[in-house]
Amino acid sequence: MGRVDGKVVLIIGATSGIGKATATLLAKEGAQVIFTGRRKEVGKKVEAEIAARGGQVEFFRCDATVEEECKALVDHVVEKYGRIDVLHNNAGVLIDADFLNIDLENNFDRTMNTNLKSQIAMMQLVLPVMLKQGKGSVINTASVGGIVAMPMNIPYSASKAATIHITHTLAKTYAKDGIRFNAICPGLTYSEMVEPGSDFDNAVLPGVPMRRGAQPEEMANGILFLASDDSSYITGQALVIDGGLSIA
Repeated sequence: MGRVDGKVVLIIGATSGIGKATATLLAKEGAQVIFTGRRKEVGKKVEAEIAARGGQVEFFRCDATVEEECKALVDHVVEKYGRIDVLHNNAGVLIDADFLNIDLENNFDRTMNTNLKSQIAMMQLVLPVMLKQGKGSVINTASVGGIVAMPMNIPYSASKAATIHITHTLAKTYAKDGIRFNAICPGLTYSEMVEPGSDFDNAVLPGVPMRRGAQPEEMANGILFLASDDSSYITGQALVIDGGLSIA
């Protein structure tokens, strides 16, 4: 029996990186996984990979910044599966920009819309479902950059700091209703967003005491814990998985 056996898990932004690793792991651990992304061909390929390993999985093409698509997604999941036990908000962008050259519309606003507003919108749609159930777990992808000062990207860090504080507030508000809200705070994690040897990697890696970046699967392990009943008494936390970066 898996650690999330029988749970209906909705993952937003899971065609690569942390989201893909999480979808793969939670399906392996017995969940019915519904995951989203904007790239249909990539999403269907990931779906086939997980299904070939015996996972119960469905890809639903959705742009997390488009309200109508998000509503259609939640309506579909509730109609088909009857519940949503876990929501993992993982859609995100990282746009490098020197502070003096930040384009407020194309950089700052796009970052906030994808990293923050999409999470708020999804929680507004899913929370009523969880309240009706009387239980649920929401996991928002934040970042160690939302806790400590990081080089190069103020919009990204600002969006992740906001995610952490919104998670804290919602955890306190809805704890009495059986809904848990937690955040995951990855450190330097290699994916399509951050590649080994990139400028960002070269700027951050020297500050990591463990002297390496993480793999997405290492973040997925933390998300599995927060999605499972093993964390039933944990809410309002920002789980930092960063190789010691935030204490260096």
